[in-house]
Amino acid sequence: MKSSTQITLIFLASIVMVLIACLPITMLVLPLLGSDPQPTPDTFATVQAIVTQTIVAETLSAPTQTPLPPTSIPTSTPAPATNTPLPTATAVSYCDWVSFVKDVTVPDGTTFAPGEIFTKTWRLKNRGTCTWTPDYMLVYTSGTSMGGTTALRLPGYVAPGQTVDVSVTLTAPDKSGDYVGYWMLRNQYGALFGYGDTANQAFYVEIEVEESNLPHGTVTGEICYPSEFNPPMTLYFEQIGTNQIIQFSIPENHMNYSVLLPNGTYYAYAWAPGYNLEGAYVKGDGTLKAFAVFGGQTTSGIRICDWSPEPHDRSR
Repeated sequence: MKSSTQITLIFLASIVMVLIACLPITMLVLPLLGSDPQPTPDTFATVQAIVTQTIVAETLSAPTQTPLPPTSIPTSTPAPATNTPLPTATAVSYCDWVSFVKDVTVPDGTTFAPGEIFTKTWRLKNRGTCTWTPDYMLVYTSGTSMGGTTALRLPGYVAPGQTVDVSVTLTAPDKSGDYVGYWMLRNQYGALFGYGDTANQAFYVEIEVEESNLPHGTVTGEICYPSEFNPPMTLYFEQIGTNQIIQFSIPENHMNYSVLLPNGTYYAYAWAPGYNLEGAYVKGDGTLKAFAVFGGQTTSGIRICDWSPEPHDRSR
């Protein structure tokens, strides 16, 4: 019976101690202040001691906080340097492509008299991947045409990497001035091509025409009659545009001639009256071929060698 009572008292005391620990400090102090109408310094000292002891006890019993390790700031890891190769340029190539080599004849700025006939020759290289054939042509494209010829076939096959000389016979314009004619090649399908980075540039002939102050020029040539000897004949020079005809008598067995003519463009032919044959200076098709006479200059190679019982036609 006595043990049971002691156990009960200890239990109640534990509960009281827990309740006291949960109460604020002021509730413990107020009764001390309230029982003394005029608190003395000793009373305040007692309260201060109680508060101090309580704070110290709570501080000692408070759980300690373990300091967190400093947070490390992530740093960027540099990527290893790589040598990225630059893109390489793709080589451009064309099937039909010209590389201009040089002017073989008539350099740029060559001077001619009005109406003078000359031959222009270019040296070209096949820069493309296709072989040029005789079906490929040299063609006039723009500028001053300088004559009636506007297209000529290439002289043969030209493989890639090979060169070829292409020529055209031209006539200087009748008036003084600077003139340029542009030419290109044309394949069998009609497509034009030239030189340059995109195979579209034309090569050209560039001349200067100057009029002469001298009124006459010399014409020379050969008379090749179809027999063992040349009969006496009359040589005619017909000026184109005026229809003026100048004639000279050629004695028997004279195979060559040299005459003086006014400046102009002419046809040349001869007549052998005792044989009813006409000889003439002609083109490949048998028609009369024109030529020019310039003051103070000699026009040579006017050969009277094509003979026919019928008069020759004028150039078409």
